[in-house]
Amino acid sequence: MTTKVVNVLKQGGISLFLIIGLLACEGSIDDVGVNIVDNNVFEEGKYTSEVITYNKNIEKRLANKLNQYLLGVYKNDDFGQIDASVIGQLTFNTDIDFGLDPSIDTIILNIPYYATQIGDYENGSPEFELDSIIGNQDVAFRLKISELQTYLNTLDPDNPSEELNYYTDDDFNQHMTPFYSGTFIPNEKDTVLYVERREITQDLENGIYNVDTIKRVDAAPTLKIPLNEEWFATNFLNNPAVFESTAAFVDFFNGLYIEASPEMMDPEASLMTLDFSGATMTIYYTNTEFEKRTKQTVSFNFGGVTNNKYTRDYTGSNAEPIINNPDEVFGDAQLFVQGAAGSIALLDLFTEDDLAELRSNNWLINDANLIFYIDQTADLSIIPDRLLLYNYDESIHLTDFLFEGVASFGGGIEYDDDEDNPTPILYKINITDYVSKILASEDAIEPSKLALKVFNNSDFPIDFTDFEVKDYSWNPKGIILHGNTTTDIEKRVKLEITYTEINN
Repeated sequence: MTTKVVNVLKQGGISLFLIIGLLACEGSIDDVGVNIVDNNVFEEGKYTSEVITYNKNIEKRLANKLNQYLLGVYKNDDFGQIDASVIGQLTFNTDIDFGLDPSIDTIILNIPYYATQIGDYENGSPEFELDSIIGNQDVAFRLKISELQTYLNTLDPDNPSEELNYYTDDDFNQHMTPFYSGTFIPNEKDTVLYVERREITQDLENGIYNVDTIKRVDAAPTLKIPLNEEWFATNFLNNPAVFESTAAFVDFFNGLYIEASPEMMDPEASLMTLDFSGATMTIYYTNTEFEKRTKQTVSFNFGGVTNNKYTRDYTGSNAEPIINNPDEVFGDAQLFVQGAAGSIALLDLFTEDDLAELRSNNWLINDANLIFYIDQTADLSIIPDRLLLYNYDESIHLTDFLFEGVASFGGGIEYDDDEDNPTPILYKINITDYVSKILASEDAIEPSKLALKVFNNSDFPIDFTDFEVKDYSWNPKGIILHGNTTTDIEKRVKLEITYTEINN
């Protein structure tokens, strides 16, 4: 009977049966082991199987109900161009009353970067490095922020008991006159906001105004964009009825469209993952209280529907001819695996003839690994740290991933032995339990089509009952792998099985 030994030992009662059986034998356990080997009861072997692998373009991903969203423009020779924009509703947590004779000092859209403190500057202020960003941070892209003119339903109109999903290829309308339009470069030093209170002077004679200095408690950098004040002064300050409820507000003001596009047709800029859980639009204004001009502040959160929109263009890229014409019969020479919609690789493990022959063998499966070699001609600057293999037919995790854990399952980059300048060479994924169940001589399962994707944080299961592979991907990294028809025969995708055969 073919099965995975470790898996067998997990089954209730079998472990106890084996222990009792061994204790009942004559001689010590050591003697039993020696006799088995001497009698050639077991024989170890290794089997390598070719795997049909080909590309699959993913045109859209689920992109709402997240905290992390992509913003920016990025292009490389391997995968082409991606533009990522954010569409979101704004909500408020407290009653809003702008009071008597309000006037706006400034309006700031504030979105936290993901950043790590790497030290301190000479003046003692913390020094940060931006995380979760790919591309050239010194090249500007164009950022436009407009009034969203598409109402974002939270519930599905066709099924009001279900929340409405939004996807990366959805279209949205925006007002032709933006609140902001300009060039943008990520800035790890953008840690402080200075707000000039134009109606509150410290020195009237010299025209020195009161200035608020605003920064996060941890002094971490945030993206800060000033928005045009005129529209908000007219539509917010003079329209108190829209703040009577959240429903009235989002019906009146659908939200913001934060659009990224290439600057002067130069798409080789950068793509950022931003923390929208702490993003705000804050209005700094002044009103009259007790016959005195007084500083006031009100903030709006991205607390309603927020969605990522990706625009993909493979034109002229190395991926284009293969992504658009995958060979689903014989397999592709290269596999283009990229997140953020992007592309995945599909795998067929066994032919029917292979299955019949393998199931007839009297094997105990000790180990089964899929090995994917990295194409060294690829752009390794955006290489993903981990890939995920899953059941594509049912969009569920493999039991090896769920029950053995990430460390045992694998999927992380493996490097060569050069300590000074290590080179990423392959990804290896352990699917021993899955292969054991397929090759079992009794009650075998039929193989499913498998898929290989860039690992996303949302791929971690909530618990052991969470089998579903969620349709999210905000990790834009990518890598080219050797497929099963690559001319470099030694680097072809392979399934390596080590087994113990019971000799009759």
